[in-house]
Amino acid sequence: MAQKASVDRDICIGCSVCSETCPSVFKVGEDSNRGNDFKSFTNDSVDQQPIADKVQEAIDSCPVQCISWQEKDDEQKEE
Repeated sequence: MAQKASVDRDICIGCSVCSETCPSVFKVGEDSNRGNDFKSFTNDSVDQQPIADKVQEAIDSCPVQCISWQEKDDEQKEE
């Protein structure tokens, strides 16, 4: 099963390390669900498998460890 990066926005501090490391997958912006604090968002329309090494580098570089791999189910693949 394919994997995709997932950000726990309850932990994310919006530092932009992930978006600087892998800008095709990660973007930092205001999150209206969390008081307009800056948080990281993932671009799930990008096939992350070919650039898994850059995604992993972003995961490893996160100072608060809020990014992880999760299984991408078939329903998510179609979106």
